[in-house]
Amino acid sequence: MSANPIRARKASTTSHGSGDKPVSTRSAIQFCGVLFSVAIALCGFEMSHDFHFSRTDMRWNTDTRTIQTTLRIFTDDLELALRNHRNLPSEFKIWLGDDEEWTSADDAIFDWVEANLTIQLDDSTLAWNWVGKEIDLDVSYIYLESMPIDARGAIWTVMNRLFFNEYEDQVNEVYLERMNSDGSMSERREMLNWELPSFVWDGTTPEPENAND
Repeated sequence: MSANPIRARKASTTSHGSGDKPVSTRSAIQFCGVLFSVAIALCGFEMSHDFHFSRTDMRWNTDTRTIQTTLRIFTDDLELALRNHRNLPSEFKIWLGDDEEWTSADDAIFDWVEANLTIQLDDSTLAWNWVGKEIDLDVSYIYLESMPIDARGAIWTVMNRLFFNEYEDQVNEVYLERMNSDGSMSERREMLNWELPSFVWDGTTPEPENAND
């Protein structure tokens, strides 16, 4: 995370369209975010860190038949990525979560995520809908949701290249919860990097117990 002049940031929530924020997932993710922040403090990370990490949680909602997704990332890393993605000069003020936040921030974030985070179900690439974002000081939360889909028994191909243009040592943790062909639920966790930016998960057969242990 690059060192920027210290400025006050507020919690900021935005929502576009008629989709509601995935409340059931959000509480769990925010709790993990607290643990994430505590771990950073315990490890002694300051405003400028050498710890390049993000977490993406993708959970299947059986009621809405959508994939509800939360990205948890460092705010200063996100601003750097947006600056690079939109070719903005270094002096351009993005200021996520600030009263003077860049008015095109949401559109830029969504465009950046779409370019770097993809899910393919069998032969179809999933389309994301923007739900909103929250800026909590040094950690940002981005909420996305898919259109209703029939994902039972599909072969999932997940690619996460967030921040690969910024850091060679970037690690992106991906947690995925899906429905198998028999209606049971399975989960999987992967650590993706430059050498392994994606993974394939066959949903035609249920996962054995303790598959991720």
